[in-house]
Order: sequence, then structure tokens, then C-alpha cells
Amino acid sequence: MANALVYCPSGGGKTVNATRVAIGKRGKNLLLCSDNSAVVLRNFDRPNLETINLASIKQFLSTFDNAVSAEKYDCIIVDNLSDLFDMWILELDASGKFKDMRQAYQSVYQALKRLVRKAGQVSTNVIFTAWHDDREVTLSNGTKINRITPKLQPKILDNICGLCNIVAYINTVEKDGKKQWYYILEGTPQLYAKDQLFCRKSCMPEDLFNGKGVKA
Repeated sequence: MANALVYCPSGGGKTVNATRVAIGKRGKNLLLCSDNSAVVLRNFDRPNLETINLASIKQFLSTFDNAVSAEKYDCIIVDNLSDLFDMWILELDASGKFKDMRQAYQSVYQALKRLVRKAGQVSTNVIFTAWHDDREVTLSNGTKINRITPKLQPKILDNICGLCNIVAYINTVEKDGKKQWYYILEGTPQLYAKDQLFCRKSCMPEDLFNGKGVKA
């Protein structure tokens, strides 16, 4: 199946929109929430969504593996990858397992790369969410620009994004006096985005994996 990374600033709608992804033949999606943002869904109708709030990395890993093996979900939504990284580091620090925290960071880097690689090889679609980061980069011609990317450590940013079929940035537009969310799927020097599956410029959140949207 396919995997995607959906990102935006904190409070920008990642949980609300990631859970709008269309239901398929199995009839149910699963949300694994590490940052307590699932509380916002009390304001929205998600009848076919099962939610599990995560208390530890151990619980996350076992729950994710069990959900994949069960083959009863159309999509597993991991909310969110930026927070999972922080949780993982904090737990390793508290455990005292590593005297040198650089080893802990390396351990988590490798674990996240394995996780995202696995997510592209399982029998269900997987969506990772993340907060966004705005960082200065230097182009090949020496020009310095600000680039919006998912909030991940620079050492693994390209690995994670490269292993995802879709990287989508959440944006909004006013339509008939109401805010409407959509995904930007076409990257620019200022914005990290891509759509390997359907080569779209944009799509609605519910259409992430079905190919509908504005073609590039």
C-alpha cells in the first residue's frame, strides 16, 4: 500500500484533516495519537475512526505492529511523528540506558527510518503527521532562502520524506465565507511537498490516496 506525511504548524489542522481520509473496503481507520490532539475530534464527525492515545513508545510500537497484522484498517494514522521523536528521546534519557545521549539520538534516528520504511510495505495505507519547521537553506547558486519542511531532525529529514510516497502541506482558502483545508502536493524551493503516486499539485484531505485532485 502507500504511505504519506502530512504536516503544518501546531494547531493548523493536521489531526482534523488526516482523519478525513476516505474509508475503504475494510470500513475503519485507526488513529494512534501521542500528543493528545485527538481531543479536537470531539467537534467533528468521525464514525468510522478508532482512536488510541499512546502513553509510551513501547505501547506505540506494539499497537502499530498489531494493527498492521490485524488487516482490519484501511488507514493507520500516526499523530504525530515530531512528537514521537521527542517522546522517544525523553524515555531513553529517563531510562539511563545511554551514558552518551548521542547514542540515544542515533538509535531513534534508525528506528524512525525503519518505521517509515515498513509503513510503505504493509497491507494498509499509513499517514504520518508532523509539525512544521521553517529553516534557512542555501541553494546551489548560493542564494539563501527559508524553506518550510516537516519538523524532523535534519539528519533524517530527507530519509523520512524520501521514504514517503506523498508529502503534503496543509493550507487553507476562504470559500463562501468558510475556511476550507486542502493539501499542497507540489514542492517548491520554499516548500517541501511531493506526490509520487498521482503527480498532483493539490487535493482535498479525503482524496489523499484515491488520485482525485489537481494534476501537475
